[in-house]
Amino acid sequence: MEEKARQLLLLAAVAGVGAAFGALSTAAVFSFLSRAKRREGYVRKLLESNGGAGGPHAERLLGAGSTGPGARLHDSSDLLSDEVVAEQLTRNIQFFGVESQKKVTESFVVVVGLGGVGSHAASMLLRSGVGRLLLVDFDQVSLSSLNRHAVATREDVGTPKAYCLKKHFSLIYPECQIEARVQLYDSSAEDEILSGQPDFVLDCIDNIDTKVSLLAACVRRGLRVLSAMGAGARADPTRIRVADLRESSNDPLSRAVRYRLKKDHGIEGGIPVVFSMEKPKAKLLPFQGSKEEETPSDYQIVPGFRVRIIPVLGTIPAIFGQVMASYVVTQLAQLDFQTEPIVNLDLDHYRVLHHRLLEHEELIYGSAKQVLSYAAVESKTNPSQKVLHELHLGPWALYDLRVPQVIQGPWASGGEATPFDSDPAVASDCFCDTVMLGTNLNVSPIGLVDAEEVMYIVKELWRGRSARDQNMKDTGRKMWRSVNELMLVRWDKSKSAGVSNLILLKFSEADAHESTTLDQIKDEEPEFHAMVSRVLKRAETEFAL
Repeated sequence: MEEKARQLLLLAAVAGVGAAFGALSTAAVFSFLSRAKRREGYVRKLLESNGGAGGPHAERLLGAGSTGPGARLHDSSDLLSDEVVAEQLTRNIQFFGVESQKKVTESFVVVVGLGGVGSHAASMLLRSGVGRLLLVDFDQVSLSSLNRHAVATREDVGTPKAYCLKKHFSLIYPECQIEARVQLYDSSAEDEILSGQPDFVLDCIDNIDTKVSLLAACVRRGLRVLSAMGAGARADPTRIRVADLRESSNDPLSRAVRYRLKKDHGIEGGIPVVFSMEKPKAKLLPFQGSKEEETPSDYQIVPGFRVRIIPVLGTIPAIFGQVMASYVVTQLAQLDFQTEPIVNLDLDHYRVLHHRLLEHEELIYGSAKQVLSYAAVESKTNPSQKVLHELHLGPWALYDLRVPQVIQGPWASGGEATPFDSDPAVASDCFCDTVMLGTNLNVSPIGLVDAEEVMYIVKELWRGRSARDQNMKDTGRKMWRSVNELMLVRWDKSKSAGVSNLILLKFSEADAHESTTLDQIKDEEPEFHAMVSRVLKRAETEFAL
């Protein structure tokens, strides 16, 4: 009897476990079928949008799941309510916050040109959660383009780039509404491609006529656009920048685009571009046809497009694309940041400007002690004795630190005279070692502004230009002539000279500034006063003043 009871209990336990397992299995099966059904719907939509040409990969996908109608495309305004999407984008949400990420998922972005640059830009826009993408390119994936394409495989060679991206993207983030157009952009396609009020347009075209036409159309329509300049024949990733088109330099494509936009459309700037400051390290390869009587035009896919080949290190176009995607996503999320200004100044420029600041402080205020940096330095040979040395930290040293420079006068730290004030020769004798920072020396900086801070003020705050001429268009060699007329002066003369109280002005502007007051400027030029105050407030924040 007891044995029978044990058997019944065992059967009940097994049945319970089986029921629980069955419930879990049923849930898993329903989940699998749901995913498979949704996948099938997206693949079928992909095939339909491509005229039935999806390739064997798409056919395998269709064969792997269940049958049934395709899933409905998600409303981009509701994407983050989907648990799977929210989990996929969780790192972005943690970075931006829910509301800012929602702006990204509700955005519509157009990418024109889907090669090495465009494919990487589009890929990261997709992975960042952009809710709607229009992908435009007339060309096909080639075997030689696999060294720089974001997602293409050998299986994709010969298929249109737009369809290739859409196929792969639909597997990465199927909730995104993706439209692929195998189409060459020109003026006749403007309405078709730029309609629908896209939130951003990415120009990743390498043909100047098409590029200029697209950029001009975006400016005319008031659309935000980011343009990629030449990525070929470059190798240095540290030289890639984002700046206004009129500030780009050392890039032949930038110069040509600037010229054509100004000449044909009257556009001189206002278009952000990604470009490399590196000079191209290689030239176009010579045309080599298969027959003597052939010409380059015989090999053109489209009239006017380049036939000769630019050598490309695949990593650089990829970085261009990543930079573009990062710039656009942060703009869509309304995340503010300060781009590094393109200021073509070398160390001599900053030394000259620092020296002018010292002279001006001596002339106007009778002393340059507020912009000199001093240090009390212990001698290696006799640690009990100290001398005062002029100290300019970093590689921007205005004076040779190997030569002791004894400064007469009170210690800046407390007004106490040094033991060597009465006899500088004694001080020089006591400090007989080479002054090299970091070699058994106890260095104590005391001053306010050194050459390194001058570099920050000139480059980061005022972009190498007069505070009264922040829209100036001088770049390259012209910048040197402009700096020759510039100097740093106090904004508020009642306050000490420091990073949050120095502005860059032309000589004549500096003279006029010294003869007026901030109250007068605020009354007569409220916009200028507000702009300067805003810039100097940034310095206070960044230096935690």
